[in-house]
Amino acid sequence: MMRAAAIWIGTAVSCIAGIACAELAAHSITVRDQLGIICGRGHLLALVRDRGIYQADVDRLLHESDYASDIERNGAADIERRATVNKLIANVATRSFASSEKISDAQLKHEIDLLSFQFPNAKVWEQSLNASHLSRSALAKLVGDDLRVRQWISRRIGPDVDVAEDECRRFYDSHSADFFVPERIHASHIFLAAPPETAPETVEAKRKTIETLSVRLNAGEDFAALAAESSEDEATKLNGGDLGSFSTARMPPDFVAAAAKVRSGDTTQPVQTRLGFHIIRLIETVPARQRTFDEVKSEIAIDLANQKRTGAIRKLVVDLGAEARYLRAF
Repeated sequence: MMRAAAIWIGTAVSCIAGIACAELAAHSITVRDQLGIICGRGHLLALVRDRGIYQADVDRLLHESDYASDIERNGAADIERRATVNKLIANVATRSFASSEKISDAQLKHEIDLLSFQFPNAKVWEQSLNASHLSRSALAKLVGDDLRVRQWISRRIGPDVDVAEDECRRFYDSHSADFFVPERIHASHIFLAAPPETAPETVEAKRKTIETLSVRLNAGEDFAALAAESSEDEATKLNGGDLGSFSTARMPPDFVAAAAKVRSGDTTQPVQTRLGFHIIRLIETVPARQRTFDEVKSEIAIDLANQKRTGAIRKLVVDLGAEARYLRAF
């Protein structure tokens, strides 16, 4: 009986010692570094809340970035590798902090639906999941983790991106010129291209064609129908030649000068610019004006919030860097 008890106690002590050694190994930088080399992940570069970042992680992220940018190269500079390590540190720390965030089934379903709606049908959606080696449960976990991260970041930086109305007012008052709208013209045209490199005989032929079109318009033919039939502006010909509203700075001076000589609803004689020949129908002239604060307040608030968000994210990345233990210099 005593011998059996001694064996049991010995076994228990051995198990406890084994667990302790495993825990020690898990927290030992040297052991984790060597395990990384043995497992093909390279040296341990940083430790973030007990999770290691290895050379292979940096190489993978750099490769993904190069692939997205269609870049081929043999290696990255140390400063770029350091920036990539910082990005990985921020990602790991954020996911660790966000792991306790609560998200609803409705939120998760909404995000997955948004992804699936980008595919033409359910069959293509399933094929895409299979091609990516993703099961529905694996996708749900990825999307859920992403939602938790976004929710945690939003709560963390939320107070830093709020914009008060008096901030918007100060910005408006100090940037009033940005909200001045110059005179705009709304016009349609029938266009025959004749840029400077066009052969003289071709220019002359197009001059005669545009004059013929002008005669037909004066005889009562429909402007939109003639534009669809003869205009060489492919972007507008099927829309009655409508150019939309534009500032005078966007068009050749000859075009603007000709449009300014007619009243709304009237049509010009043929006009030659550096682009070619036009017949212009003036729809309306919109006078220059200053946009009011009430008109632009929401735009200003969005722009200021985006600026604040960028700064807050940068600060957050720096703060999250404090969660890491840098182990190896580049």
